[in-house]
Amino acid sequence: MLNYTAEQKLFLVTRPSVQNHLLLERLNQEIKIPVVVLNVKKPMMFYASEKSIFIYDTDAASSKSNKVWPKLLAESQSSMRICLLNCSRALSVYEKSIWHRFDTVLPNDTTPGSLVKAIKNMMQNKHEDNANACLQTSPEQTYADKNSGNLTIREYEILHELCKGESNARIAQSFFISENTVRTHLYNIFKKISVNNRIQAVNWVNHQLIN
Repeated sequence: MLNYTAEQKLFLVTRPSVQNHLLLERLNQEIKIPVVVLNVKKPMMFYASEKSIFIYDTDAASSKSNKVWPKLLAESQSSMRICLLNCSRALSVYEKSIWHRFDTVLPNDTTPGSLVKAIKNMMQNKHEDNANACLQTSPEQTYADKNSGNLTIREYEILHELCKGESNARIAQSFFISENTVRTHLYNIFKKISVNNRIQAVNWVNHQLIN
């Protein structure tokens, strides 16, 4: 399905719920542009004006949604301001890789008032200035372009667990796979990013996220 709009709009991508219905009512009251709610489970290609804003509820999204929506945005060649809502305190390696650009990240304890403030700032071409500024990146920064080694989704997920200090056994338990499979994934990850051990892998990740 293809939607097109030339006027500035706010696109809220989330799942239907009473809470989000109340949030929609507040946004309609306080934001002076039309608000369009898109079901996160039903990705669609759409075009919008450069001044439009795209709010993506990461808490409502599935792994499948997280793969499709960024791709649709990239294919639309839109210059919308992008906000990732309800994120954990630190974006995972995988999240950094799939969202090629975004303007603002809001944590999972963001209040409706803080969201409204962030949206108004984006409408004025301002970045949200808050304690989570370290989560933000400029539109020009693309983690996937930084010698990512073409890791698969599962490899990104396992690398994220490795960075949390999880053992092979815990990683295997988390993904319902054998420890031998984990070791195979780690071997492939180390080879792709040109490191020899866990410490070097963690240092590689830190380097990629900082630079």
